Amino acid sequence: MSVRWSIEFSEEVRIWYAGLTPTGKASTDRVLERLALQGNMLRMPHSRPLGDGLHELRFSCENVNRRITYVFDPDRRVVTLTTFRKQRQNERTEVLRARRAQAAHEASRHAEEKNGRRS
Repeated sequence: MSVRWSIEFSEEVRIWYAGLTPTGKASTDRVLERLALQGNMLRMPHSRPLGDGLHELRFSCENVNRRITYVFDPDRRVVTLTTFRKQRQNERTEVLRARRAQAAHEASRHAEEKNGRRS
């Protein structure tokens, strides 16, 4: 039996999740459970690499195609970064926003490692 990955919610994803209906939470929980079980082995159509360690979780929630961007951290930890409604005209902007969140997360993680702390 493989070891599960832990999933850490960013503030953005936490706020979005808190506003979901029970049905929306259930559908989101299913895809997050799949990610926790399969981790970096999760592939299309559920997950897509965006390059440079950034990935997107792809699913439908409350009749809307959603994306949650995430990265893998050491110790089998998945860190969510951003979430957005999938729309062709906004995808490039959303990926750039996710890359900024990724850079901020990595800077924070490196600072914690340098100071001998980890969250």
